[in-house]
Amino acid sequence: MPLLGLILVFNSSTYFSSGIPPTGQWVTILLVFLFTCLMPLLNVLYLHYKGFVDSIYLESKEERRLPYAITVAYYIILYYLLKELQLPPILYLIILGCMLASILAFVINLKWKISAHMIGMGGLIGVIIGVSERLTLDLNATLIVLFVMAGFVGFSRLRLNAHNPFQVYLGFLVGMGSLLIMILVA
Repeated sequence: MPLLGLILVFNSSTYFSSGIPPTGQWVTILLVFLFTCLMPLLNVLYLHYKGFVDSIYLESKEERRLPYAITVAYYIILYYLLKELQLPPILYLIILGCMLASILAFVINLKWKISAHMIGMGGLIGVIIGVSERLTLDLNATLIVLFVMAGFVGFSRLRLNAHNPFQVYLGFLVGMGSLLIMILVA
């Protein structure tokens, strides 16, 4: 979801799209893709291959611990790499918000299973609300679409019996809250 959030922000009519040259935008998108999509996916596949997890779906909270910890490490590395690009400060806050959501997911997961899908959806909505508020943009149409998507994702997690309602709602609140705190308060 950080990748989708970044693409949405870069395509909005803000100083993001005009203040960062296209090459800088592509480098940023590539780094975010590598550290939030590709490398975590490859890690899960490797952990499954080596027998550390039974399934690539990470169905139990015990199986999620190591991937969550690795994800936090990737966010730390990504943050420092992006700092070298001298991007607008709000982009660093978005990465820090994602890192906070991942840390909270790891900690909560020690006791209860939490919906990572809904953390992602909540985080994406948090980014759009935060950017909209901070830069006084009207992104209501985007938010409506994202809330509908979040509803479908939450429903699918419940329908698949992958989570209970508490885990779905908690995931959404952790994602949205983490990003809103970083973007609006920090």
